[in-house]
Amino acid sequence: MPLRDLQTALGMLVLARASGARLGAGAWESLDGLSLSTEERAWLDQLTGSPGFDITCYIQRWWRETRLQYAAPLTLAALGSDKRAEVLQSYLDQVPPPSLFFAPEALGFLDFVIRAAPQGSHLEAIARFERAMRVAAEAALMSPRWTPDLAELRPTQTIKRDPAASIMEFAAPPEKLLGALLLGQSLPSSDGHVYLILTAPGLPYWWRPATQDEGRLFACCQPSATIERLLAEVNGAGQPLYDLLRDGALGLDQ
Repeated sequence: MPLRDLQTALGMLVLARASGARLGAGAWESLDGLSLSTEERAWLDQLTGSPGFDITCYIQRWWRETRLQYAAPLTLAALGSDKRAEVLQSYLDQVPPPSLFFAPEALGFLDFVIRAAPQGSHLEAIARFERAMRVAAEAALMSPRWTPDLAELRPTQTIKRDPAASIMEFAAPPEKLLGALLLGQSLPSSDGHVYLILTAPGLPYWWRPATQDEGRLFACCQPSATIERLLAEVNGAGQPLYDLLRDGALGLDQ
């Protein structure tokens, strides 16, 4: 009867209750792979009916909800006061904690919202944007950035996307959309235009508006493209390619 198995069983029961589930037969069957004695199972059964166990589960759920308030403020604002609590509770009920760390919980919640949001909606775009910013911010901590000199690179040198970079579309001007979220105002209607947003680990705040040329270059680098091809895509203009390399959206395919 290893202590580790007993601790694992207790943790699994706490997670099940904290997710809003009743500890029925299914919860106990999930412990069958653990080496638990009859006495240990009886102790766990008694413990799960105690006030202390309920408080532990409540705190665990409260902590997850609280850190999501800080992890995804834009997406929560986009949900609006009428849907925010419902979506949070649905996520906590359906998705077990992915980790004790902050970032995996944030990404899990944002993925949950993206799957449920109407395609092409402001909510979907904001959740994708906030997720992409978090990925870029995490990547920025991992390694320093280096911008190659285009003049020193061969035309046949291949360029690829940075896995932590994205270009996405907004259906309204980003300054109006983000401003409305931060000020608690109604979101602007689509004006029929497409606004490109770049998120990348080399940017000071991990995002900025992107040009149409940058969008074309980024799309070409899937999975990679030569410098010669990229320059031809933008009629020989080197500045958009340099800017994407500088900001960490693209890099050398070595």
